[in-house]
Amino acid sequence: MNFEMKSNIVTYNQLVKELDDIYKLYSKKSGLSDTVFWILYFIYERKEPYTQTEICDAWYYSRQTVNSALKNLEEKNLVKLIPGKTNRKNKEIFLTKEGLLLARKVIVPLMEAETKALDALEEKEMHLFFSLMKKHTDIFKEEINHILKEEEE
Repeated sequence: MNFEMKSNIVTYNQLVKELDDIYKLYSKKSGLSDTVFWILYFIYERKEPYTQTEICDAWYYSRQTVNSALKNLEEKNLVKLIPGKTNRKNKEIFLTKEGLLLARKVIVPLMEAETKALDALEEKEMHLFFSLMKKHTDIFKEEINHILKEEEE
């Protein structure tokens, strides 16, 4: 690996870590754990109920992590779990009145900041940014899966 490539990888990883730290700091200052914060974000943003399985699949959390966070949210009366219409075991997650108030207080300002940050990009830049991020993520995932598969053999 040449010096420039190594430097690019380090810079990329630092930027990803910095972005992650921005979200973690915001959730911590809001008095929420990282997972609880993101679950509130997901539910508020979607405007329709998620199930625990959908959260795990769409947002790359383990079932145990989501289950613990949901118990925490339920104990604080921020979410309500209601058995699904087609599968009663797969409960749908709804924000309670208190949960909606908290989301409006904590999640909405963050979403507005995210919007302002993306609005600062030109439309072509934004599309290119997402396109390249997706391409890089897909290729990286493929490479890691290849390594993990080799380790299993």
